Amino acid sequence: MVRIEHESENAAPVAPVTFLATARRAKAEQAAAEKAAAERADTEFAETDEWYHEPEPPEEVSSARAEPVLKVVPRFVAIEAEASEEEIDDDEQDDSLRLMDLERLVVRALARKDLSEWEVTQLLGSNGVEADEFEELLIDYRAKGYVDDFAYAERQVEALHRRKGFGRSQISRELGAKRIDSEIITDVLATLDDDDELARALALAEKRAPSLSKLDHATAERRLTSFLQRKGYPHALIRDVVAKTLVPVGAKKGSSVRFR
Repeated sequence: MVRIEHESENAAPVAPVTFLATARRAKAEQAAAEKAAAERADTEFAETDEWYHEPEPPEEVSSARAEPVLKVVPRFVAIEAEASEEEIDDDEQDDSLRLMDLERLVVRALARKDLSEWEVTQLLGSNGVEADEFEELLIDYRAKGYVDDFAYAERQVEALHRRKGFGRSQISRELGAKRIDSEIITDVLATLDDDDELARALALAEKRAPSLSKLDHATAERRLTSFLQRKGYPHALIRDVVAKTLVPVGAKKGSSVRFR
């Protein structure tokens, strides 16, 4: 019984010794495993990420390494070219819309009033068009029949002579004020017939004469002469018209007038 108790007392420390040995062995195995795993990780990292080791660049760049750069550059150039083409298209579209707006502006103005080419350029200038653009726009408008200074001058001769009774010199001044070329003015005035001009002057004088009936002959003659001069008739024609229109009532110089 004593022996058994002694053995039990001696058996007690065996268990701790065995446990410590096992723990140390397990820890050593774990450390070895961690080291092996770390070595494998380092090996894989080195194989997949060469840049980390910062290798020395070769003395000459091979064509294989330069090729990606050569492939990238044209792509950027193509993108920039496409962007430039889009900007050009946008600019052309804006310019086209601007030209359409200007054309509509001119057409509306011509619908209200007959205009010379110079008057059209004044309209364009007041709407932001530069002077160096006028001729190009006028060429387009002439081709479309919007403006024609010769046709305009012919219409003005008809309006100023037939309707307002203007003579050649006044018509010339009116056309000159609209910047009509002097050669065009000469050509259109040549279409006026002398007999027709005389007939128009006589018609104007006879219409004006009743307002002069209470004046003496000299005053009536002076006022009728001034009236016909403002209409642009030549002096020789005016003298003839005044003589045919005003007829003195009495023999005295200051007598009143009567009419044909």
